[in-house]
Amino acid sequence: MQALPFVEFLEAVNRHAKEHGLRSGGHQPLLFVPQYELPIEQNYETWIFHTGKVPTRDLAHDRLNAMMWILYPQTKAALNLLQADEIARRGLQASRGSARDAATLWDENLLIVICLDHADHLAELLNTHDWTGLFLTHRDRWTSIWHTRIFGHALAEKLIRPFKSITAHCQILECSSLAPEAIDTGLTMLISDHLSPEDFYPLPVMGLPGWHPENFQPAFYQDRSVFRPPRR
Repeated sequence: MQALPFVEFLEAVNRHAKEHGLRSGGHQPLLFVPQYELPIEQNYETWIFHTGKVPTRDLAHDRLNAMMWILYPQTKAALNLLQADEIARRGLQASRGSARDAATLWDENLLIVICLDHADHLAELLNTHDWTGLFLTHRDRWTSIWHTRIFGHALAEKLIRPFKSITAHCQILECSSLAPEAIDTGLTMLISDHLSPEDFYPLPVMGLPGWHPENFQPAFYQDRSVFRPPRR
């Protein structure tokens, strides 16, 4: 992705967006453009909403954002709509509000766990920070009924050079299919103006089976600076 010259990258993602009819939250045809096209006085989300143009820099962060638009077009459009609606209603205040804060966390740092079964048990393990139960006792579930997908482009950028303390904002999606279109549709249904930062579970991603060469050992999860106990 990063090796592709920037002009060619924009051509490729714009070709895909046109062929698949991708739209902004304001139903404008999506077009990835160089960052300098964003007017100085314009808000990023509002401009995307009204014009369909996504300001993009020649950085891994922005290239990954474009890739998430391609992978999850309905969800990204729904987040754009939510952000634009909140800005129209509340203005660009210092306090962004709960919904906008949550939408930003979702956009930047979300890790999705698609649950084919045992969603309630997964939620309990995440809520109680039972890391050994989650990642060791029920380790086999991560290749059978619990499946992860990265949504946050900042999270994806961190994983280019991973470190142990990377922590995602996790959202559970109960879904009977792992098809990208089904996941995208399911995620879109979770977005509303009632979003809150408290909706997410913290998840240290290096604990996920296969994500770190040492995480099959119980001692790996004893690092309380990463695998923290629940707040009282």
